[in-house]
Amino acid sequence: MKRSPTLLSSGLFLMVALLSLMIGSVALTPVQVLDALVQPRLDAPAAAIVWELRMPRLLSVCLAGALLGITAILLGRIERSGVRDPGWSGVLALGALGAVVLLVVAPTSSGWAIALASSGGCGLGMLILAATRQRWPQHVTKLGLLIACTAPMLTFALLIGDIRVATWIRWSIGSFEQRDWAMWQQVWPMAALALLALCAHLMRPRHHPTLWLAALLSAGCATSAAGALGLIGLLAGRFATRTNLGLAGLYTLAALHGAALLLAADLFARLLSRLLPSLVLVSELPVGVLLIAASSVVGVRRLASAQPVA
Repeated sequence: MKRSPTLLSSGLFLMVALLSLMIGSVALTPVQVLDALVQPRLDAPAAAIVWELRMPRLLSVCLAGALLGITAILLGRIERSGVRDPGWSGVLALGALGAVVLLVVAPTSSGWAIALASSGGCGLGMLILAATRQRWPQHVTKLGLLIACTAPMLTFALLIGDIRVATWIRWSIGSFEQRDWAMWQQVWPMAALALLALCAHLMRPRHHPTLWLAALLSAGCATSAAGALGLIGLLAGRFATRTNLGLAGLYTLAALHGAALLLAADLFARLLSRLLPSLVLVSELPVGVLLIAASSVVGVRRLASAQPVA
């Protein structure tokens, strides 16, 4: 009997999510985690760890991973190229730059404003690449790589001298350290808008405005939640497109793969941090450092071959 890829991916996601709630400075057993979720009064300390410390982080990672997988497929549909890497295309890097520019101009900006600024930066990146593909298709790969490399430099340059520099550097390199419910409250409304736009796109798959809106909001929200972690989206999108599911199933599978992959990467980074010496700005290795190192290999190979990034 052939098993559903969505069912298998859901099982993998739940297993990694459970491990994420179990592992930390204070290890919990599966029974403790389940009791904390269902009957928190039975073990108050375990419930506090799960609900106050690990659950906000888990939700942030899942949201970011799911949206990254969806974004990769949406960008690919816009460019009619299968799956598009939202990282090396430069889209996410410009989204992060947009958020930082807003913070420099208006330091007291709300979470909503930051998410909208991220979406604006991602939209600019999408427009640049779309225009380049129409007029100079042979240069679209190199332009995306150029944007992906230079935008973070501008981001760090703008952050120099800001008293919140450590916080924003952690965010821009994909650290989920110190995620709490306040951070979650800043990103979930934009995620809800992205979901509505995606539903509108599913109702009218050939309607370009809803496709662009869904891609813009998904990319902007993913950037707000996790910085520029494009490799997760590329891998999740590629895994999902190997199936013969319909469009709704494709997005669902990409979201599950993205969430599971980012959870696994975050878990690996947390475990690796225990083996490393004390770091300067962070107490644990940001997952973005691992992903940037891995995706750099992909970017260099694509640049050397001068082929479009998938």
